[in-house]
Amino acid sequence: MLILSWNVAGLSTTVNRIHEFYPLSDSEKKENKCPLGVFFERHGADIVCLQEHKIPKEQLSNRSEPKRCSHASGYESFWSCCVDSKKKGLNGVVTYAKRGTVRTADASPLGVEHLDRQGRCVMTDHGGFCLWNVYVPASGNGYVVKMEFLHALRRAMQQKRKDTKKPQMLVGDLNITHTKLDIPWKERIVRISLIQEEVESGLSVSDWKRDVARHWATIRSVISTAKAIPTKTTNTLTKQQFEKYRLAVQLPDGSQVYLGKHELTTEHCHHEYNFEQKSYQDPTTGECIVAKEANTVSVGILAELMAKIVSVRWNDELQRQIAMDDGDVSHVSPSRRWLNKLLEEDGMVDPMRHFYPTAEARFTCWDQFTNQRYVNSGIRIDYTLIDKPLLDFVAKGDVSSLRSYGDPASVDPLSENAALKAATADGKFEPVSFEGGGITDVSQRVLDTQFGSPHTGMIYTPPSFSDHIAISLLLERDQVLLSLSSNTPLVLEEQDIATRKAQPHKKQQTIASFFRAGMVSTITETTTFQTLNRTQNVVSANKRQKPISKNSILHHFKKVEK
Repeated sequence: MLILSWNVAGLSTTVNRIHEFYPLSDSEKKENKCPLGVFFERHGADIVCLQEHKIPKEQLSNRSEPKRCSHASGYESFWSCCVDSKKKGLNGVVTYAKRGTVRTADASPLGVEHLDRQGRCVMTDHGGFCLWNVYVPASGNGYVVKMEFLHALRRAMQQKRKDTKKPQMLVGDLNITHTKLDIPWKERIVRISLIQEEVESGLSVSDWKRDVARHWATIRSVISTAKAIPTKTTNTLTKQQFEKYRLAVQLPDGSQVYLGKHELTTEHCHHEYNFEQKSYQDPTTGECIVAKEANTVSVGILAELMAKIVSVRWNDELQRQIAMDDGDVSHVSPSRRWLNKLLEEDGMVDPMRHFYPTAEARFTCWDQFTNQRYVNSGIRIDYTLIDKPLLDFVAKGDVSSLRSYGDPASVDPLSENAALKAATADGKFEPVSFEGGGITDVSQRVLDTQFGSPHTGMIYTPPSFSDHIAISLLLERDQVLLSLSSNTPLVLEEQDIATRKAQPHKKQQTIASFFRAGMVSTITETTTFQTLNRTQNVVSANKRQKPISKNSILHHFKKVEK
């Protein structure tokens, strides 16, 4: 049993790509299959969990969603959509599962109305285990919103574990980097206070630490002069100009230097150069919680500060050594501490790290606006987490899945080099021109590198499909069915209220919807071709008719529908 999880960053774009690059064969058309279902089958997936589908619930209920993507041949789909009037068309998660593998579903499983309305979580019961497909809020506006969601998610999972006595599985975009292996080495943080303590203790320390301790006061003084200066950048191809900002600081000698790169906002300019402690107030308890330690700085930024402010330059080799020996992630990050509790207190396991505890640079998301995938400078924020009892049923699969496109034995599969080759299909995925034009097309052979042997780990889906790649979890099907559930297909409890709400595409249509020009999209999977033809004839006849009279029955139905 193969489970995939993938943040598609907009299902409309992804499903259009699938239809474009993976059209049906004649035999598949005769079997009434659809490109999305065939795409899932080619990956060997039994369950596919997608995040950020961004499809409004109304489009599903009237079957006007892109490429009728609520239907994937051979699969049932279960949706959670954002119904917040201010954020419609954002967020959204959907789980596709092979028919006969789901008992019930719940699109509002958190039990907190304003959180469930955001369309960030759907839970499916697979008989032997419960699967939570989530898209966790980012920390962009502080930790309050994110932590409220995470705490509600953990409570709901704990309650479900208690009520059902079944192991739980959590998959999706958690927007959390867990360990230093989940971020690029230049972004690992250094704690200046610890370095100062080491130097002051009289212990034998590296020269770079002595330099940092000696110059940190000067660096902090210079940073206090930082100002975001408006600047203009120009597209060399179109000559179009853009208003941006650059951070400028004044050196002790009165000269001015710039730090960082051009940014869209003044806040972005200051973000990496703010070394003050950051806290937030828990809205429930009122407790003031530290979210960022004072005087912590990434290796890359520290190297820039040392070079530009105090003229001490570190080569890449030294920076890498600093990152390996002293670089880390924040120990006070609220979301990271939450994830630690899942693993340490709730008994969950990260199968990727269980099988590959030392794998370097295995990221799941990149900033494609700045071409970061092509140098493999990303982050790992997408996970499959399972309750420990499920670990006995997890299979590692083919280790060559971690190797690069091309010669599978050419590099160490756990190395940074292997990760770069995998992320770029050994250089076949090319960077986007900053002058415009979009992602470069590649051959079908390169696109097909995403398909391989079933395994637990990562599936390097093409950059044109999403800025995230898919992650995978392989379970031994026979053992799971025999030990956790039964060897017979599950019966979907379609009359269960929560399950019905998770399938808005099965909602009964109004009579008036049958007379709309776009009505054909309301036809369900079981509709015969003869019915389809009759429907199309009705639509064609309706188009030839005169405009609907205000006194007609159709006008009445349109009023009701509104």
